[in-house]
Amino acid sequence: MDTSWKRLLYLICAIQIGAGITIVGILSFIPLYLVELGLHDPGEAAVWAGLVSGVTPFMVALSAPYWSLQANKRGPRPVMMAILATLATAVALSGFAQTPMQLLVLRTLQGLVGGFVPIGLAIIVFAIPEEKHPWAMGLYQASLVMGLVFGPLLGGLAADVFGYRTPFFMFSALSAICCLGVYKWMPTLSFPHKEQESQWSLLRYFLGISKVRMLAILMFLCNFGITGIGPILPLYIKHYMPVDESYLATIVGIIIFGAGICSALASLSIAKMTKLMGMHRILLIATIGVSIFFILQYMMPDVWSLGICRSIAGFFMGLITPVANTLISLSVPVERKGIVFGALSGFVMMGNVLGPMISGMVANWFGYGMVFWMTAAIFAVAAVSVGRKQS
Repeated sequence: MDTSWKRLLYLICAIQIGAGITIVGILSFIPLYLVELGLHDPGEAAVWAGLVSGVTPFMVALSAPYWSLQANKRGPRPVMMAILATLATAVALSGFAQTPMQLLVLRTLQGLVGGFVPIGLAIIVFAIPEEKHPWAMGLYQASLVMGLVFGPLLGGLAADVFGYRTPFFMFSALSAICCLGVYKWMPTLSFPHKEQESQWSLLRYFLGISKVRMLAILMFLCNFGITGIGPILPLYIKHYMPVDESYLATIVGIIIFGAGICSALASLSIAKMTKLMGMHRILLIATIGVSIFFILQYMMPDVWSLGICRSIAGFFMGLITPVANTLISLSVPVERKGIVFGALSGFVMMGNVLGPMISGMVANWFGYGMVFWMTAAIFAVAAVSVGRKQS
Protein backbone atom coordinates (compact mmCIF):
# COMPACT_ATOMS: atom_id res chain seq x y z
CA MET A 1 0.00 0.00 0.00
CA ASP A 2 1.38 3.41 -1.03
CA THR A 3 1.83 5.60 2.03
CA SER A 4 3.75 8.43 0.35
CA TRP A 5 0.75 10.69 0.89
CA LYS A 6 1.21 10.24 4.65
CA ARG A 7 4.81 11.42 4.46
CA LEU A 8 3.65 14.44 2.47
CA LEU A 9 0.93 15.21 5.01
CA TYR A 10 3.33 14.98 7.94
CA LEU A 11 5.76 17.25 6.07
CA ILE A 12 3.25 20.04 5.44
CA CYS A 13 1.99 19.75 9.04
CA ALA A 14 5.55 20.12 10.34
CA ILE A 15 6.06 23.13 8.07
CA GLN A 16 2.81 24.64 9.31
CA ILE A 17 3.94 24.30 12.93
CA GLY A 18 7.35 25.83 12.16
CA ALA A 19 5.98 28.71 10.11
CA GLY A 20 3.22 29.39 12.64
CA ILE A 21 5.74 29.54 15.50
CA THR A 22 7.87 31.92 13.43
CA ILE A 23 5.05 34.40 12.77
CA VAL A 24 3.37 34.48 16.22
CA GLY A 25 6.36 33.63 18.42
CA ILE A 26 7.29 37.25 19.05
CA LEU A 27 3.84 38.41 20.15
CA SER A 28 4.49 37.59 23.81
CA PHE A 29 7.27 40.18 24.09
CA ILE A 30 6.51 42.75 21.35
CA PRO A 31 5.64 45.58 23.82
CA LEU A 32 8.91 44.97 25.71
CA TYR A 33 10.94 44.90 22.48
CA LEU A 34 9.38 48.21 21.44
CA VAL A 35 10.54 49.76 24.72
CA GLU A 36 14.05 48.60 23.84
CA LEU A 37 13.61 50.33 20.47
CA GLY A 38 12.95 53.64 22.24
CA LEU A 39 9.22 53.78 23.04
CA HIS A 40 9.18 54.60 26.76
CA ASP A 41 5.68 56.10 26.91
CA PRO A 42 3.25 53.24 27.85
CA GLY A 43 0.41 54.59 25.70
CA GLU A 44 2.60 55.03 22.65
CA ALA A 45 4.10 51.56 23.15
CA ALA A 46 0.59 50.05 23.36
CA VAL A 47 -0.43 51.71 20.08
CA TRP A 48 2.68 50.48 18.29
CA ALA A 49 2.27 46.99 19.80
CA GLY A 50 -1.23 46.85 18.33
CA LEU A 51 0.03 47.97 14.93
CA VAL A 52 2.96 45.56 14.87
CA SER A 53 0.81 42.64 16.04
CA GLY A 54 -2.19 43.37 13.82
CA VAL A 55 -0.48 44.24 10.54
CA THR A 56 0.71 40.67 9.93
CA PRO A 57 -2.68 38.89 9.92
CA PHE A 58 -4.13 41.81 7.94
CA MET A 59 -1.50 41.43 5.22
CA VAL A 60 -1.92 37.63 5.27
CA ALA A 61 -5.63 38.16 4.59
CA LEU A 62 -4.77 40.33 1.58
CA SER A 63 -1.92 38.24 0.16
CA ALA A 64 -3.02 34.62 0.72
CA PRO A 65 -5.24 34.50 -2.41
CA TYR A 66 -2.29 35.68 -4.54
CA TRP A 67 0.02 32.97 -3.23
CA SER A 68 -2.68 30.35 -3.71
CA LEU A 69 -3.06 31.40 -7.34
CA GLN A 70 0.71 31.22 -7.82
CA ALA A 71 0.80 27.70 -6.32
CA ASN A 72 -2.06 26.75 -8.61
CA LYS A 73 -0.11 28.05 -11.60
CA ARG A 74 3.48 27.05 -10.76
CA GLY A 75 2.99 24.20 -8.31
CA PRO A 76 3.22 24.39 -4.51
CA ARG A 77 6.90 23.43 -4.07
CA PRO A 78 8.64 26.53 -5.55
CA VAL A 79 6.02 28.88 -4.11
CA MET A 80 6.36 27.49 -0.58
CA MET A 81 10.14 27.69 -0.82
CA ALA A 82 9.91 31.35 -1.88
CA ILE A 83 7.50 32.11 0.98
CA LEU A 84 9.62 30.42 3.65
CA ALA A 85 12.91 31.90 2.41
CA THR A 86 11.44 35.41 2.42
CA LEU A 87 9.90 34.82 5.84
CA ALA A 88 13.24 33.67 7.26
CA THR A 89 14.95 36.77 5.88
CA ALA A 90 12.31 39.21 7.17
CA VAL A 91 12.31 37.68 10.66
CA ALA A 92 16.12 37.74 10.87
CA LEU A 93 16.17 41.40 9.83
CA SER A 94 13.58 42.15 12.54
CA GLY A 95 16.22 41.13 15.08
CA PHE A 96 18.40 43.99 13.79
CA ALA A 97 15.61 46.62 13.82
CA GLN A 98 16.56 49.96 15.35
CA THR A 99 13.20 51.76 15.21
CA PRO A 100 9.53 50.78 15.60
CA MET A 101 8.91 51.77 11.96
CA GLN A 102 11.54 49.33 10.73
CA LEU A 103 9.91 46.56 12.77
CA LEU A 104 6.47 47.49 11.40
CA VAL A 105 7.73 47.32 7.80
CA LEU A 106 9.32 43.93 8.38
CA ARG A 107 6.19 42.58 10.08
CA THR A 108 4.23 43.80 7.06
CA LEU A 109 6.57 41.83 4.81
CA GLN A 110 6.05 38.74 6.98
CA GLY A 111 2.31 39.07 6.44
CA LEU A 112 2.77 39.47 2.69
CA VAL A 113 4.46 36.05 2.55
CA GLY A 114 2.17 34.36 5.06
CA GLY A 115 -0.06 32.58 2.56
CA PHE A 116 1.13 29.01 3.18
CA VAL A 117 -2.03 27.79 4.99
CA PRO A 118 -4.32 27.61 1.90
CA ILE A 119 -1.50 26.01 -0.11
CA GLY A 120 -1.27 23.24 2.48
CA LEU A 121 -5.04 22.76 2.32
CA ALA A 122 -4.90 22.52 -1.47
CA ILE A 123 -2.16 19.87 -1.22
CA ILE A 124 -4.42 17.84 1.06
CA VAL A 125 -7.32 18.11 -1.40
CA PHE A 126 -5.28 16.88 -4.38
CA ALA A 127 -2.60 14.61 -2.92
CA ILE A 128 -4.45 12.85 -0.07
CA PRO A 129 -7.04 10.11 -0.76
CA GLU A 130 -10.53 11.57 -0.49
CA GLU A 131 -11.66 9.11 2.18
CA LYS A 132 -8.79 10.39 4.37
CA HIS A 133 -9.69 14.08 3.98
CA PRO A 134 -11.44 14.52 7.37
CA TRP A 135 -8.49 12.99 9.23
CA ALA A 136 -5.96 14.94 7.15
CA MET A 137 -7.84 18.23 7.61
CA GLY A 138 -8.02 17.57 11.33
CA LEU A 139 -4.30 16.88 11.60
CA TYR A 140 -3.48 20.00 9.58
CA GLN A 141 -5.76 22.15 11.72
CA ALA A 142 -4.14 20.71 14.85
CA SER A 143 -0.71 21.65 13.50
CA LEU A 144 -1.94 25.18 12.86
CA VAL A 145 -3.16 25.45 16.45
CA MET A 146 0.11 24.02 17.77
CA GLY A 147 2.04 26.80 16.07
CA LEU A 148 -0.24 29.41 17.61
CA VAL A 149 -0.01 27.82 21.06
CA PHE A 150 3.71 27.09 21.28
CA GLY A 151 4.95 30.15 19.39
CA PRO A 152 4.37 32.77 22.11
CA LEU A 153 5.43 30.27 24.79
CA LEU A 154 8.80 29.57 23.13
CA GLY A 155 9.27 33.21 22.16
CA GLY A 156 8.64 34.48 25.66
CA LEU A 157 10.95 31.89 27.22
CA ALA A 158 13.77 32.65 24.77
CA ALA A 159 13.33 36.40 25.27
CA ASP A 160 13.53 36.06 29.05
CA VAL A 161 16.64 33.88 28.90
CA PHE A 162 18.60 35.33 25.96
CA GLY A 163 17.18 38.81 25.37
CA TYR A 164 14.57 40.24 23.01
CA ARG A 165 16.57 40.00 19.78
CA THR A 166 17.63 36.36 20.02
CA PRO A 167 14.15 34.83 19.34
CA PHE A 168 14.07 36.51 15.92
CA PHE A 169 17.23 34.67 14.87
CA MET A 170 15.94 31.40 16.33
CA PHE A 171 12.66 31.67 14.45
CA SER A 172 14.45 32.71 11.26
CA ALA A 173 16.54 29.55 11.49
CA LEU A 174 13.36 27.53 12.02
CA SER A 175 11.83 28.94 8.82
CA ALA A 176 15.05 28.22 6.95
CA ILE A 177 14.91 24.60 8.14
CA CYS A 178 11.29 24.38 6.93
CA CYS A 179 12.39 25.76 3.54
CA LEU A 180 15.13 23.12 3.37
CA GLY A 181 12.54 20.46 4.24
CA VAL A 182 10.36 21.54 1.31
CA TYR A 183 13.38 21.49 -1.02
CA LYS A 184 14.53 18.06 0.11
CA TRP A 185 11.31 16.11 0.69
CA MET A 186 8.36 17.72 -1.06
CA PRO A 187 7.64 16.16 -4.46
CA THR A 188 6.85 18.26 -7.52
CA LEU A 189 3.08 18.61 -7.63
CA SER A 190 0.71 20.33 -10.02
CA PHE A 191 -2.91 21.34 -9.52
CA PRO A 192 -5.54 21.17 -12.28
CA HIS A 193 -6.73 24.73 -12.86
CA LYS A 194 -8.55 27.13 -15.12
CA GLU A 195 -7.09 30.32 -16.55
CA GLN A 196 -6.14 32.84 -13.89
CA GLU A 197 -8.99 34.96 -12.60
CA SER A 198 -9.02 38.00 -10.36
CA GLN A 199 -9.12 37.42 -6.62
CA TRP A 200 -12.35 39.41 -6.35
CA SER A 201 -14.12 37.37 -9.05
CA LEU A 202 -13.01 34.14 -7.38
CA LEU A 203 -14.26 35.31 -3.99
CA ARG A 204 -17.62 36.32 -5.48
CA TYR A 205 -17.89 32.96 -7.23
CA PHE A 206 -17.22 30.88 -4.14
CA LEU A 207 -19.36 33.03 -1.82
CA GLY A 208 -22.13 32.72 -4.39
CA ILE A 209 -22.41 29.01 -3.49
CA SER A 210 -24.72 29.00 -0.46
CA LYS A 211 -23.06 26.07 1.32
CA VAL A 212 -19.56 27.49 0.77
CA ARG A 213 -20.75 30.89 1.98
CA MET A 214 -22.13 29.43 5.21
CA LEU A 215 -18.98 27.39 5.87
CA ALA A 216 -16.69 30.36 5.16
CA ILE A 217 -18.70 32.48 7.59
CA LEU A 218 -18.40 29.73 10.21
CA MET A 219 -14.61 29.71 9.90
CA PHE A 220 -14.55 33.51 10.01
CA LEU A 221 -16.54 33.32 13.26
CA CYS A 222 -14.09 30.78 14.71
CA ASN A 223 -11.17 33.11 14.06
CA PHE A 224 -13.23 36.02 15.43
CA GLY A 225 -14.15 34.11 18.58
CA ILE A 226 -10.65 32.80 19.24
CA THR A 227 -8.82 36.10 18.78
CA GLY A 228 -11.52 38.52 19.90
CA ILE A 229 -11.59 37.49 23.52
CA GLY A 230 -7.79 37.36 23.84
CA PRO A 231 -7.01 41.08 24.35
CA ILE A 232 -9.72 41.59 26.98
CA LEU A 233 -9.19 38.33 28.87
CA PRO A 234 -6.37 39.60 31.16
CA LEU A 235 -8.35 42.77 31.91
CA TYR A 236 -11.57 40.84 32.57
CA ILE A 237 -9.81 38.46 34.98
CA LYS A 238 -7.97 41.32 36.70
CA HIS A 239 -11.12 43.36 37.35
CA TYR A 240 -13.69 40.67 38.10
CA MET A 241 -11.95 37.65 39.57
CA PRO A 242 -9.92 37.05 42.73
CA VAL A 243 -6.38 36.41 41.49
CA ASP A 244 -2.86 37.34 42.53
CA GLU A 245 -1.99 39.99 39.94
CA SER A 246 1.69 39.12 40.11
CA TYR A 247 0.78 35.81 38.40
CA LEU A 248 -1.84 37.23 36.03
CA ALA A 249 0.18 36.79 32.84
CA THR A 250 1.01 33.20 33.76
CA ILE A 251 -2.65 32.42 34.51
CA VAL A 252 -3.78 33.89 31.20
CA GLY A 253 -1.07 31.95 29.40
CA ILE A 254 -2.24 28.71 30.99
CA ILE A 255 -5.85 29.41 29.98
CA ILE A 256 -4.87 30.18 26.37
CA PHE A 257 -2.63 27.09 26.27
CA GLY A 258 -5.43 24.88 27.61
CA ALA A 259 -7.92 26.13 25.04
CA GLY A 260 -5.38 25.60 22.27
CA ILE A 261 -4.58 22.05 23.33
CA CYS A 262 -8.27 21.14 23.52
CA SER A 263 -8.84 22.65 20.07
CA ALA A 264 -5.97 20.59 18.66
CA LEU A 265 -7.28 17.40 20.30
CA ALA A 266 -10.70 18.03 18.76
CA SER A 267 -9.17 18.46 15.31
CA LEU A 268 -7.17 15.24 15.72
CA SER A 269 -10.31 13.29 16.67
CA ILE A 270 -12.43 14.57 13.79
CA ALA A 271 -11.97 11.46 11.61
CA LYS A 272 -13.38 9.15 14.29
CA MET A 273 -16.23 11.54 15.01
CA THR A 274 -17.26 11.75 11.35
CA LYS A 275 -17.69 7.97 11.38
CA LEU A 276 -20.10 8.22 14.33
CA MET A 277 -22.14 11.13 13.01
CA GLY A 278 -22.44 13.18 9.85
CA MET A 279 -20.28 16.24 9.30
CA HIS A 280 -23.29 18.59 9.33
CA ARG A 281 -24.35 17.20 12.71
CA ILE A 282 -20.84 17.82 14.04
CA LEU A 283 -21.09 21.44 12.87
CA LEU A 284 -24.47 21.85 14.56
CA ILE A 285 -23.27 20.39 17.88
CA ALA A 286 -20.05 22.41 17.73
CA THR A 287 -21.73 25.78 17.08
CA ILE A 288 -24.26 25.17 19.85
CA GLY A 289 -21.46 24.08 22.20
CA VAL A 290 -19.37 27.20 21.51
CA SER A 291 -22.39 29.42 22.16
CA ILE A 292 -23.24 27.73 25.47
CA PHE A 293 -19.70 27.70 26.81
CA PHE A 294 -19.04 31.34 25.98
CA ILE A 295 -22.04 32.20 28.15
CA LEU A 296 -20.75 29.88 30.88
CA GLN A 297 -17.34 31.59 30.78
CA TYR A 298 -19.05 34.84 31.72
CA MET A 299 -21.03 33.16 34.50
CA MET A 300 -18.07 31.43 36.18
CA PRO A 301 -17.14 32.79 39.64
CA ASP A 302 -13.40 32.07 39.53
CA VAL A 303 -10.58 32.01 37.03
CA TRP A 304 -10.04 28.25 36.89
CA SER A 305 -13.67 27.42 36.15
CA LEU A 306 -13.55 30.11 33.47
CA GLY A 307 -10.45 28.40 32.08
CA ILE A 308 -12.22 25.02 31.99
CA CYS A 309 -15.19 26.50 30.12
CA ARG A 310 -12.87 28.24 27.69
CA SER A 311 -11.02 24.97 27.05
CA ILE A 312 -14.31 23.20 26.29
CA ALA A 313 -15.30 26.05 23.97
CA GLY A 314 -11.89 25.62 22.31
CA PHE A 315 -12.63 21.92 21.82
CA PHE A 316 -15.87 22.72 19.98
CA MET A 317 -14.16 25.38 17.85
CA GLY A 318 -11.50 22.82 16.95
CA LEU A 319 -14.21 20.68 15.34
CA ILE A 320 -15.54 23.39 13.05
CA THR A 321 -12.62 24.31 10.79
CA PRO A 322 -11.52 20.83 9.54
CA VAL A 323 -15.13 19.82 8.88
CA ALA A 324 -15.84 23.09 7.09
CA ASN A 325 -12.70 22.76 4.95
CA THR A 326 -13.65 19.20 4.00
CA LEU A 327 -17.19 20.18 3.05
CA ILE A 328 -15.95 23.16 1.03
CA SER A 329 -13.59 20.92 -0.96
CA LEU A 330 -16.55 18.65 -1.77
CA SER A 331 -18.72 21.59 -2.87
CA VAL A 332 -16.61 23.03 -5.70
CA PRO A 333 -15.54 21.70 -9.13
CA VAL A 334 -12.30 19.74 -9.18
CA GLU A 335 -10.49 22.30 -11.36
CA ARG A 336 -11.21 25.01 -8.78
CA LYS A 337 -10.23 23.09 -5.64
CA GLY A 338 -6.64 24.28 -5.82
CA ILE A 339 -7.66 27.95 -5.51
CA VAL A 340 -10.75 27.74 -3.32
CA PHE A 341 -8.87 27.98 -0.05
CA GLY A 342 -6.76 30.87 -1.25
CA ALA A 343 -9.78 32.78 -2.49
CA LEU A 344 -11.62 32.29 0.80
CA SER A 345 -8.64 32.52 3.15
CA GLY A 346 -8.51 36.31 2.98
CA PHE A 347 -12.15 36.52 4.02
CA VAL A 348 -11.68 33.98 6.82
CA MET A 349 -8.45 35.59 8.04
CA MET A 350 -10.23 38.91 8.51
CA GLY A 351 -11.76 37.29 11.60
CA ASN A 352 -8.28 37.50 13.16
CA VAL A 353 -8.12 41.19 12.28
CA LEU A 354 -11.66 42.24 13.20
CA GLY A 355 -11.98 40.04 16.32
CA PRO A 356 -9.70 42.05 18.62
CA MET A 357 -10.81 45.34 17.06
CA ILE A 358 -14.57 44.87 17.46
CA SER A 359 -14.29 43.11 20.81
CA GLY A 360 -12.20 46.00 22.13
CA MET A 361 -14.82 48.52 21.04
CA VAL A 362 -17.67 46.45 22.52
CA ALA A 363 -15.78 46.10 25.80
CA ASN A 364 -15.15 49.85 25.87
CA TRP A 365 -18.77 50.77 25.18
CA PHE A 366 -20.71 48.04 27.00
CA GLY A 367 -18.26 46.34 29.37
CA TYR A 368 -16.09 43.24 29.19
CA GLY A 369 -18.96 40.84 29.82
CA MET A 370 -20.76 41.91 26.65
CA VAL A 371 -17.94 40.41 24.55
CA PHE A 372 -18.84 36.94 25.86
CA TRP A 373 -22.54 37.50 25.18
CA MET A 374 -21.86 38.90 21.70
CA THR A 375 -19.70 35.91 20.72
CA ALA A 376 -22.27 33.47 22.13
CA ALA A 377 -25.07 35.18 20.18
CA ILE A 378 -23.09 35.04 16.93
CA PHE A 379 -22.51 31.31 17.27
CA ALA A 380 -26.16 30.77 18.20
CA VAL A 381 -27.17 32.39 14.92
CA ALA A 382 -24.60 30.22 13.14
CA ALA A 383 -26.14 27.12 14.75
CA VAL A 384 -29.56 28.12 13.43
CA SER A 385 -28.07 28.53 9.95
CA VAL A 386 -26.38 25.11 10.10
CA GLY A 387 -29.62 23.55 11.34
CA ARG A 388 -31.56 24.97 8.43
CA LYS A 389 -29.03 23.68 5.91
CA GLN A 390 -29.16 20.25 7.52
CA SER A 391 -32.95 19.99 7.44
